Amino acid sequence: MANPERRLVDSFWDLRDAACDHPERWLGVTAEAVFQRLAEVIEEAEEGGDPIDWPRDVAARMIAWRADDDHS
Repeated sequence: MANPERRLVDSFWDLRDAACDHPERWLGVTAEAVFQRLAEVIEEAEEGGDPIDWPRDVAARMIAWRADDDHS
């Protein structure tokens, strides 16, 4: 039987898919900005004290960051 639990890598594929589906959201975003935001999001999730839910705590927040940023 297949394992229904998502793996960490699935969250990164979700980010890649979001970038492919909405490339305009990622125009002008540097690698530095992506890794800076990723570090901040992970750090905030770790401070919660519970295990990190990667799809919710990281991937969804990274996608929302670009969706809400108004492309600036």
